[in-house]
Amino acid sequence: MNTYNTADVLYAERCEYWRHAISRTFVPLESTFSGSQRQGVLRSGAWGDLRISEVSSSAQDVMRCRRGADNHPDNAMLLSFISQGKTSVVQAGSHACLGQGEFGLYDTRFPYELHLHGETRQHVVQIPIEHLRQELGKTERLVAHSFGKKHALTPFLHLLLNNLMAQPEDIASRHTGLLYGQFLELLAVIISDECEAKRPSRSSAGLLFQIKIMINQQLSDTTLSASKIAESFSISPRYLSMLLKSDGTTFGRYVLTQRLNKASLALQSPLYSDIPISQIAWKFGFNDMAYFSRAFRAKFSYSPTECRHQAGEA
Repeated sequence: MNTYNTADVLYAERCEYWRHAISRTFVPLESTFSGSQRQGVLRSGAWGDLRISEVSSSAQDVMRCRRGADNHPDNAMLLSFISQGKTSVVQAGSHACLGQGEFGLYDTRFPYELHLHGETRQHVVQIPIEHLRQELGKTERLVAHSFGKKHALTPFLHLLLNNLMAQPEDIASRHTGLLYGQFLELLAVIISDECEAKRPSRSSAGLLFQIKIMINQQLSDTTLSASKIAESFSISPRYLSMLLKSDGTTFGRYVLTQRLNKASLALQSPLYSDIPISQIAWKFGFNDMAYFSRAFRAKFSYSPTECRHQAGEA
């Protein structure tokens, strides 16, 4: 766990110290404390693919400049979950004011601004953009919007972030993989539900979110088909295919990718350690073990057996 605390340096050095701390933890940033208080504590750690920081600070303005974005292509989204105070997020012409129990996303590939109004405490999660796209499709429409204020699952997302910060970073990889999967699923459900609720008429983006959630809920169904999903949403299979194509995929490719990802997480999880690989394959919709093994190796470059063996050694 890395920790930065402005109380450890002279008052005159705190601005530069804090700018260095947040730039090293996230991406190159410019920051200015508002008023005479120059206080900040930052703790960060990595649990497998989950990179989480807890930030407590006095009022300040933070900017991701275009020059910094051009020179530091991380291809990561940042999620800020507010536990105390208020933070404004500005990016791509959108603005959101996040209060306690709300979270917002911003894309590190492009300029953005954060304005922390008074004493603020938040968790910041760094998420590879490709992982969000697998769950939610295109991410551009999600930046600088408020999520989670009234959703029933938001407290569970907050609890997961809080509990992880209290854990050692050397948790076995099979455990971190399971936790990361849970984090992404919670995030996807909250965002897709709220995107749909905010639209009086069903837009293609909101519809695609809902379609992906339904597909993920029915991966165990070996008869899952585009026509069955399309019927559930009262649309044609052709329109369903068009929606997925706009997201750079097809129904078959998306279903296969999700099934393989879920099977991989299960093979690494201690909850499935005594369950035969064939049953895990069946659980996620595969009824042909030879095909499952070939597809698994093609995606991950190792077999299901090797995946389980590697997880056991971690």
